[in-house]
Amino acid sequence: MKQYSLRNRLISWIGIPIIAAIICALIASYIVTKHEIEEVYDAQLVHSAKVLLQLTEHEITEDEDFRVGLENEDLQHRYERNIGFRIWHHNVLITQSNNSMHFDKFEAPPGFSDQHVNHQDWRFFVYLSAENGIKIEVSERYEIRYELIFELLTSLIIPAFGLILCIFIIVYFGAKQVLKPVVGISDDVDSRNSGDLSPIIANKLPQEIAPLIQALNRLLKRIEDSFKREREFTDHAAHELRTPLAAMKTQTQVLMKKYSNKKDNRAGLENLSASIDRATHLVEQLLSLARLQHEELPKERTDLSACLRALAAAAGSQKDQGNFDIQTDIAPDIYVMGDHDSISIMLGNIIDNALKYASDKPVINITLSSDGLLNIIDNGPGLSDEDKSSVFNRFVRADKSGKTGSGLGLSIAQWIAEAHNIQIKLHDNKPSGLNVEILWRTI
Repeated sequence: MKQYSLRNRLISWIGIPIIAAIICALIASYIVTKHEIEEVYDAQLVHSAKVLLQLTEHEITEDEDFRVGLENEDLQHRYERNIGFRIWHHNVLITQSNNSMHFDKFEAPPGFSDQHVNHQDWRFFVYLSAENGIKIEVSERYEIRYELIFELLTSLIIPAFGLILCIFIIVYFGAKQVLKPVVGISDDVDSRNSGDLSPIIANKLPQEIAPLIQALNRLLKRIEDSFKREREFTDHAAHELRTPLAAMKTQTQVLMKKYSNKKDNRAGLENLSASIDRATHLVEQLLSLARLQHEELPKERTDLSACLRALAAAAGSQKDQGNFDIQTDIAPDIYVMGDHDSISIMLGNIIDNALKYASDKPVINITLSSDGLLNIIDNGPGLSDEDKSSVFNRFVRADKSGKTGSGLGLSIAQWIAEAHNIQIKLHDNKPSGLNVEILWRTI
């Protein structure tokens, strides 16, 4: 499922248009500023030409040999290197500025023109007085215009970038604050256990999120009602299924006593009794799995050592049903945090599975070390690597001994282990058999 960030999208939807607007404003400012500066400086060139004409026209027309000396270099300003002028009378150079001397024989056309002289860009304005043959040329390097444009734009760009930064900071923290209820609800839902289906309660909710929370609460209510019906069905099924099976078992035992002297009848009744036992075991396993999956396991300080000793003793009391040996090496006073009943079911299923699929003379070795490492080892045929990865699935049986079973024992054990945040590992036992390893977190 593709995910995206509401905060990032909100920042993008707000920030990108603002940045685009500021950039467009800066571009427009550059165009307008450049145009206005061109107009102002061009007007200044025209004005300078007029002033020079007024100052020199009378002297030039009165004296054909009139000449003006060079500028006083001591009175120059640093920006004067960007400004120049030249005056001709009947194509004879009368005077010029120091900055125009390097123009040599270059002459600009009448009016405004852009020229590249001596590797520099210049703006020229040439005025021709046809009446008295006077030509006045004023010039200005483009560098001075560029410098002014740069200074003006810099004074705009720096505040603009500061404004963008402030906007992003405000939008970022604003979006974070606005989305805080969503994060709080997410943390609330994520911290719940699988059995907590209570409604989501939030003091303040945005109008856009309130319908979603209301829909989730209605969904949680429907799920809770569904689980409640399933638990009620499980309880009723337990009673309804156990009662007829118990009655069938009783009737079978009565018939076995009645026909104990008839071998043919007894063999059939023994098969029937075994079938009833298998059906009873399957029902118990199914009911155990259904109850465990729909209930939150109450965890408390549990004596794992005592639990194992009790299970080993219960298994040892069934020796009359088979020839097997249970060996134990259980460290005392090993306590874990968990549910005693479900732990007993898990370990009981593992021990029963070891007894069921062991060799003709089963030997079961149960060891619990002081660090919480539990090993339940049998001397059966063991499991292949493929079976080790699938044996915990429901109704999967890796039966190599011809024994019957429901295929639910290890599935239930695995579910209980996951509920206790522990892992069941299966290893080969040498020379034969299976080693079930569980590492508990002791307290």
